[in-house]
Amino acid sequence: MDVDDDGKVLAYCTGGLVLDLPAKSLPSLVEWTLKEAKLGQPKLSGPGKDADPLIVLTGAALERYGLPVTLTEEERHAWRIPEGHKVIKQLARGVTKRGFSPWARIYRPATGSERACVQLCIPSWKALDARHWGEAGQPTPAELARVLGVYASRVMTPCGSTAVTGLELMTALHPPTRASEPDVDGKRHSEHNPGSLGKDPVDPAPCEVPDGHPVLKDLLWFHVRGPGEKLFEEAYDWARPLIDAECTSVRAPRQDHV
Repeated sequence: MDVDDDGKVLAYCTGGLVLDLPAKSLPSLVEWTLKEAKLGQPKLSGPGKDADPLIVLTGAALERYGLPVTLTEEERHAWRIPEGHKVIKQLARGVTKRGFSPWARIYRPATGSERACVQLCIPSWKALDARHWGEAGQPTPAELARVLGVYASRVMTPCGSTAVTGLELMTALHPPTRASEPDVDGKRHSEHNPGSLGKDPVDPAPCEVPDGHPVLKDLLWFHVRGPGEKLFEEAYDWARPLIDAECTSVRAPRQDHV
């Protein structure tokens, strides 16, 4: 969502579609998204759930809806705005327990088994951190809609960092619960889905484990795994360069211990 020079709120959608947005407050934006726009994606597996619609708010849109463009130092450490903020009060307890964060979820009463949730992405609050998303948070609203639309079509609707979205993808493909077989009365019940995350431990793939791991117990002791059997690089580099203050605080090793 963005605001043009004339003060008109515009919704940049995937496929290049641009819509005039009538919503004048964040609660009305949520209602418009759920009832009129009907955004989202279908579920990825049978027992799964449809993806919640994702709305990205630019700095101009944040100002229009009464939200800060950037977080204060205290809010940045808390990773959310205070619970007493006027916008949160407008939402009438629709925000999750995680609070109004860079990736906020806002719920509305659901009808039957249908979910009623809208997820917000706020790039100026570091939602699209360059460590995970590269330069995805830099383009124009139209280009950002295209980039996230491609990601949603090839992976799933993003809901956090690439790591968080990856976990959600595994859960969406193999949900924790499923419908049971009919009981004596012909009714189905929710039951644990074997192999889903969070319940049963799952062995890592053989290519991911180091030599000597129990998963490799059937290999001959002298067997040397080649590039076709072993990953020779880290899946993700979690380190970052030290800042100047950290460099000056690093102590040199004591000579008597060398």
